Parts: sequence; C-alpha cells; structure tokens
Amino acid sequence: MAKNTTPLEKEEQISFVEYCEANNITVVSTQNGFKMPKSSFNWAAYSNSLKRMGLRKGFPDLIILAKNKSQTHEVLFIEMKRQKGGVLHDEQKEWITKLDNEGYCVGVAKGCESAIKILNQYLDL
Repeated sequence: MAKNTTPLEKEEQISFVEYCEANNITVVSTQNGFKMPKSSFNWAAYSNSLKRMGLRKGFPDLIILAKNKSQTHEVLFIEMKRQKGGVLHDEQKEWITKLDNEGYCVGVAKGCESAIKILNQYLDL
C-alpha cells in the first residue's frame, strides 16, 4: 500500500504562516482546528469555556491583517485545507458565506502555495 505523501493541513498552515512572517505580514491563527486529547482532565468543561469565550466551530483558520493595494479591505480570512482530500464542512461553508455577505475577503486554500496565491490576489485588489 502506498504511503500518502500529501502534507497535513497543519504542515501547510505552518509553511504559510512562516511565509507571512518572512514577508512582514501579520497573520493570526484562530486555533479552531485544535483537537483535545481524551484524558482525566475535564475537557468538556474546558471546551464549553472556550465556546463561551468566543471560539466558534467552522470559523476560518487564519486571519491576515493587511490592507490591500486599493485600501478597500484590511482583513483577509483563509480556511486551510489539504492539497488533496481536504473538504469544507457545513459550518465552514456557513462562515465563509456569512463573512462574504458582510463584505470581508475570504479564501479557501488547498495548501500553502494556494494560500500564497490567495494572499497575493488579495493584496493586489
């Protein structure tokens, strides 16, 4: 059986964040993809606390704080996915639609190179 060599979403996201940092572009992770391990710790209570503090299922992975060329936008949201096999979940689709309807720039990137293309298109708007 062949080993899947497609980079993990988190690996692609790390590469993109490193690219942004190398180019002095402010990028923030929302940590929505955080998976909590099972243990004796009360993860349900912790998860509920995070939700009360504003963590929202399906919200885009990254927030880029940069004005585009025409200065019409100051924020870009990017949902990261694997190059192959990454699919949007219903909650992610809902957030993308909501943000788009409110006039924000939102992109879905299949890997780091795709995210860089989305960023460059956004900056040139």
